Amino acid sequence: MTESVSLQAEQRNNRGKTQTKKLRKEGMVPGIYYNREGTNIPLTVGYGAVQAAYERAQNQVIYLQLRNEDGSESAKPSLIWDVQFHPTKGLIEHVDFVGVDMSREVKMEIPVEYVGADAVVDKGGSPIVYRETVPVSCLPGNIPEKIEVDISELDVGDTVYFSQLTLSEGVSRDATEDLWIVGVSATHSEQTDFGEEEEGSAGEGEEEGEA
Repeated sequence: MTESVSLQAEQRNNRGKTQTKKLRKEGMVPGIYYNREGTNIPLTVGYGAVQAAYERAQNQVIYLQLRNEDGSESAKPSLIWDVQFHPTKGLIEHVDFVGVDMSREVKMEIPVEYVGADAVVDKGGSPIVYRETVPVSCLPGNIPEKIEVDISELDVGDTVYFSQLTLSEGVSRDATEDLWIVGVSATHSEQTDFGEEEEGSAGEGEEEGEA
């Protein structure tokens, strides 16, 4: 888990394409905050701040410091739910947040980071990644940033299953099946060499028979 992230936001009343274009020109990003009770609050956040939060805490709790219409502020623990990007510039154009109850579990897809691939290749293997994320359940405060899987000890033919991953305390698997995570096959070059050797042996046998 990473340390908590705060993000300043302001409630907005003006909506529509004209207003959103104006906000973006001013360096602001329009968005909406949703919660379990069905509350939808249109808001704006600074572009630089939300870009940094997105890069740093995509799967982490963000405390929205929301300034209300009456000038008061309220902290709302949230997750980034959806982000819309400009089709060519790649800039964030809209962001949705979903409020979370810190005492209730959430279901998340957590990124998997594989380490030790060089060791597998040195042994003549080729890693096959079946899952880049895995489904877990946990309290919002226990959401792992990523799950690291060391594959350096794997040999050709080995497979790692979801049940074999070590999850941090308070995190459980959210899958009815034991998913394949990563495996190791023989490298393409080795498979090709093996095939060529067999073809060569067969050819030599035919020549000896004809003699």
